[in-house]
Amino acid sequence: MFKRKPSSILKSVAGISFLASGALVLSGCDDAKNTAQATQAESTATLTTEVSYLDRSMLAPNSQLTVTLADVSKMDIKATVISQQVIDLNGGPPYTVELAYDTNKINKALSYSVSARIENNGELLYTSTSNNNPFAADAQTSPYKIVVTKVDQKPDVDLANTYWKAITLAGDNVTVTTKEPFIQFSNDGKVHGFLGCNNFNGGYEVNEQTVTFDHIAATQKMCHENMDQEAAMSSMLSKAAQWQVNGESLSLKDEKGEQLATFKAVYFN
Repeated sequence: MFKRKPSSILKSVAGISFLASGALVLSGCDDAKNTAQATQAESTATLTTEVSYLDRSMLAPNSQLTVTLADVSKMDIKATVISQQVIDLNGGPPYTVELAYDTNKINKALSYSVSARIENNGELLYTSTSNNNPFAADAQTSPYKIVVTKVDQKPDVDLANTYWKAITLAGDNVTVTTKEPFIQFSNDGKVHGFLGCNNFNGGYEVNEQTVTFDHIAATQKMCHENMDQEAAMSSMLSKAAQWQVNGESLSLKDEKGEQLATFKAVYFN
């Protein structure tokens, strides 16, 4: 007579079959993943660029270099970015930047250009002015060299009698909810402005590139917002020892030359 197998044996056989099928599925997934990674690796290339400028200027702290590879085939629309890198700059040029890009996005029938620009706190200092196609038949060998040109700077505005809008305080960008922090110097040695919550006034003295503030007094209004900016602005006034105007930008620094705040000249009609 046929004897029925115990249910425990049947469950064991089913479990082994399930595990085996699961292993096959996982193996298939791993193979597919490895294949996809290998394909992606094969389609990824690196364009090594070397950016420099010809004058001997030293860049201010917090300067950044942006290098962009873009499709510039269509003149009537914005260029399509293929790859882009932004790096903080320390020291002088040349600067080496590597752009990783997908080779599948490159069509030899189209036009491409790699551009570079140097900025400091949002102000453009240098930019490339020529079309640089790294995929052209006569393109340079690696590294691909790009020379950026200094942007024409506006003449330095006067420290006194200029409305200086605060842009950064203690390294942080200024945010404005109701009224922007600012500072104004008068020719008679007086200074006034807005801290972020309270108005202030007092005196100042400059000697070449040094500056000192004294007898600074502020209103005592209580605020729930912008107190961090107010504290940073007050701290700047107590620590400031050096000043520098570059075009329409003002930097205030401490005795060691560390930047405390930056300002932008604002004009009113």
